Amino acid sequence: MSRQFAAFDIDGTIVRTALFIQIVNELLAAGHLRPELREAIDAKWEAYRTRTHPRAFTDYNQTVVNVLFENLAGLKVADYRAAVDRVVQRSRLQTYVYTRDLIKSLKEKGYFLIALSGSETYAIEQFTAHYGFDYVAGDVYSEEGGTFTGQVVNTVFHDKGAALKTIVEEQGLTFKDSLAIGDSLGDARMLETVEHPIAFNPEAELFKLARKRGWEIVVERKNVVYKLEPDSGTYLLAEAD
Repeated sequence: MSRQFAAFDIDGTIVRTALFIQIVNELLAAGHLRPELREAIDAKWEAYRTRTHPRAFTDYNQTVVNVLFENLAGLKVADYRAAVDRVVQRSRLQTYVYTRDLIKSLKEKGYFLIALSGSETYAIEQFTAHYGFDYVAGDVYSEEGGTFTGQVVNTVFHDKGAALKTIVEEQGLTFKDSLAIGDSLGDARMLETVEHPIAFNPEAELFKLARKRGWEIVVERKNVVYKLEPDSGTYLLAEAD
């Protein structure tokens, strides 16, 4: 009998602050990236913090990604992984209650748990190990002689739906009662692949798509979880445990 599965995005869906953002900040703090790079990140962060324009958060995210990728070549793998380990140690419990409890519930039901992320694979492996995930797929940073070459292989980011279908086939899983949860438009292809898609704390574009498709929408704010059930148009409030 084929096993049921659930696919999760990580950054902004399970962990509250994206792992790649925390890792870049850790690399800067440890002196493994040039200190002047902090200025570009801080400027975009301030624009987002003050909500100066609708794309402020997207711009901030992209700036952090650019800082890492443009300075990845020559970075020691050991320094990077040490930074990852420090980040995971302090952030593995800084998660959303809803997704944390969902993972626990699905694990108890015997679901095969899959993590699909645009973050780097080693970081995702370390983070999800605490929650007992069965399969992890993320970016791969090419390395040679103990340093990164600067080449990045995007294994799932551009089409999480196609990646998920491949994993399901390879692992002998079933789409019956399958579930996926994500927070951004980049998760849409993954969500539309399963029987039970959940848009969690969705960005504006994913929210619009989820409403159009009739997907379940969940928003966690402080200690309250708000659910918008498909087709009902009614918010059902439940206090988080």
